Amino acid sequence: MNAIAAVVARWRLALRLQRHRGRLGGRRGIGSGSSQEFFDFRDYAPGDDLRHVDWRGFARTEQLRVRLFEAEVAPYCDVVVDPSASLAVTDQKAAAARALLGVLLGLLRGEQAQAQVQALGVGRIDPERIAFTSTVDSPGPLLAPLRAQGLRVLLTDGLWRTGGTALLRTLAASASWFLCVQLLDPWEAAPTVGDTLQLVDCETGATHERRLDRATVAEYTTRLQRLTDELRATVVGSGGVFARVLADAPDVMVARDLAAAGVVEPA
Repeated sequence: MNAIAAVVARWRLALRLQRHRGRLGGRRGIGSGSSQEFFDFRDYAPGDDLRHVDWRGFARTEQLRVRLFEAEVAPYCDVVVDPSASLAVTDQKAAAARALLGVLLGLLRGEQAQAQVQALGVGRIDPERIAFTSTVDSPGPLLAPLRAQGLRVLLTDGLWRTGGTALLRTLAASASWFLCVQLLDPWEAAPTVGDTLQLVDCETGATHERRLDRATVAEYTTRLQRLTDELRATVVGSGGVFARVLADAPDVMVARDLAAAGVVEPA
């Protein structure tokens, strides 16, 4: 069993009790179906199954009504990946992005979710062939349609100059459950004071040499925290779930970061 499969075997998504759209499965669906969980009543119509008639209610009211039961579905799921070059700024971050995508897809399969994967500005992709090469400093458009009342997941580092708020709100709209994962390299989250670096913006090609003194690191950390807080506020304010993840081994990212954010729970 590889590292991703081992993680998926130990965890499951901590989905709330929302109703979803999808094919026949095991999660609460929208409308009535064939489960054993009571949903509602409606007036009897010729052809209805007599086993579902509320005979006790008929004895009291002389009105024929039938019991409806909850639908159970395998939720639709749209997984959106940010293909920005910044997600491959280090080998560790690139490997973590691919591993995290694999973990998320595995957890969704555990829910019998029907996942479609698309990259911003690219459209539907093979998740095993994702390339982090985009040099655009704002999110690319969603080129594949999103399915209403399904699960939605966004994997990004959120390091855009503009456009992030609009994208997040679009993804949250009409979703039954929305998760935004912000992936950062450990160095991005906590740079080392004293280093002198040749900084290259991997999305614009601009270069700048900077010594990371305490003031510079403090300013950078403040700006990064402000960006993260804005992402979190937009996601949570739209009814979604936000998780900040530091690039690491799959089991560490899940146990340390996704579990702490309430995204997963022990299987």
